[in-house]
Amino acid sequence: MSGSVQTPSAPSLAPDRPSRAQVPEPAPHQRLPERAFTALVVFGPLAGVVVGAMALFGRGVSVTDLVLAVVLFAVTGHGLSTGFHRLFSHRSFKPARWVKIALAVAGSMAFEGSVIGWVANHRRHHAYTDRKGDPHSPYAYGTSRRQLTRGLFHAHTGWLFQGQATDEARWAPDLLSDPDLVLISNLFPVLCVVSLALPAAIGWAVTGTLAGAVGGFVWGGLVRVFFLHQTTFAVNSACHIWGTRPFTTRRSDRSTNFAPLAILSMGDNWHNLHHSLPALARHGVDPGQLDSSARLIRILEWMGAATEVRWPDPAVVEARRRPVGGPEGSPRPPGPGVG
Repeated sequence: MSGSVQTPSAPSLAPDRPSRAQVPEPAPHQRLPERAFTALVVFGPLAGVVVGAMALFGRGVSVTDLVLAVVLFAVTGHGLSTGFHRLFSHRSFKPARWVKIALAVAGSMAFEGSVIGWVANHRRHHAYTDRKGDPHSPYAYGTSRRQLTRGLFHAHTGWLFQGQATDEARWAPDLLSDPDLVLISNLFPVLCVVSLALPAAIGWAVTGTLAGAVGGFVWGGLVRVFFLHQTTFAVNSACHIWGTRPFTTRRSDRSTNFAPLAILSMGDNWHNLHHSLPALARHGVDPGQLDSSARLIRILEWMGAATEVRWPDPAVVEARRRPVGGPEGSPRPPGPGVG
């Protein structure tokens, strides 16, 4: 998911078919201090999962802990899916200023990078999906089972250790021209601290105990960040290998709809439709496809806080659908596909 422009308002930011003159940015390996910091951000929350699991055999987990984890997961997760992804990357709707700021702050608290860096990587991903230049394709090393196993790790977390080579001025000039988003991007480290301190403070306020503060920090902070990371990373990895491909995409594009992630990813798991029609505000267009991000946008529209929403046009969606029983219309195992 990170790292996704194909929007009528800014077609030059990420062309659907990059010209031969366009050369993908290199991906240099990070220096040791940068790798150490990335490892702390990516794997540090795992420590929270271990501590939380150990606590289950001790004092257990309190209602406050669980409420903090679920609520902050939803807030920061929708900051990513509705804000970083559908709004800032693809301009699926036009927000009121307070909505723009709220979604940018919430997404930043997910520990997945600044809003401008995240969007730049995601737009680049869409321009070069599953071919050279894509920052996190599971097909980076080939399509054999062994190569896909390596590629799956690369798409899930490995690409994060290759350094930030995406040119933000090229891929996100619209965000760089927005003072609000520049400020929030610069405040990313501060917002990460807030993301962990806030649940600890709430845990302390509710229980009046140090144990309550620690529980809030572990469950509302580290455990929540860990599961949100794995969900986002799975959209990058699993949603390009397993699932269904009911909609047409570019030949190199192997994006899939992977139903098991529907609730956790807030609807971003309907990845094949998204890659077929990237600017849509709703990704789950078929019956039974849960998409809480689209529901949030609908609520904002009803409030008058979101306008010019790009809802799916049934005729356009059907025109992008593959014939029933087509070669990509059923679950596909790991391996090359036709985009």
